[in-house]
Amino acid sequence: MVSKRTHFGRAGEYYAMSELLLRGWNVAVPVVDVGDDAFVIDDRDKTTRRVQVKTAKAEPVEGHTESSGARRVRATFNLSRQQLRTQQPIELFYMLLVRLPASWKFLVIPRRDLFQMREAYVAVARTSPGRRPRSDGDATTDTLIFAVDVEPETNVAHGWGGALDRYLDRWPDELWVVEGGPGSVGSGSAAEPMPPSAGDPSR
Repeated sequence: MVSKRTHFGRAGEYYAMSELLLRGWNVAVPVVDVGDDAFVIDDRDKTTRRVQVKTAKAEPVEGHTESSGARRVRATFNLSRQQLRTQQPIELFYMLLVRLPASWKFLVIPRRDLFQMREAYVAVARTSPGRRPRSDGDATTDTLIFAVDVEPETNVAHGWGGALDRYLDRWPDELWVVEGGPGSVGSGSAAEPMPPSAGDPSR
């Protein structure tokens, strides 16, 4: 794998868009990037989601071996504090891509879930010994570091003191598979029934 940072980040964005397209979502990339990497659209009713893609190379966690013998790697992502804490009418989903030597692992986390994790982590860390993370009010920069530990063989992931297994290589209900609608071929071209959450973009 070449060590070109710009190429690496773009490769992650195209991988994310490919997976979303394969799920039936239309993908629109803003001409001017002001924080959202892509908007994804269900063409049946124009339900829209915002997607922020972050890409990181997996680094081995030295000296760490699980009792199961599984190896552990760590991926470090730079997030925006403001973006994480700001709720918008069209909600945001983080797609965090972890590059292994010859494949990708991904986590898709709704912004609201990640924000709650961060708040819980800061609250617990403030009462624990050792280095304490800065709250948004105390921070001097908008950059927020999110380190994710992954065991690729067992599909286990941790970050900010909590389990992330339910997000690893899985899709939230709000990013359902889009069946039928415009662009479909054959009998499946008619609009399919919408999931219960389809009309609520905040879910």
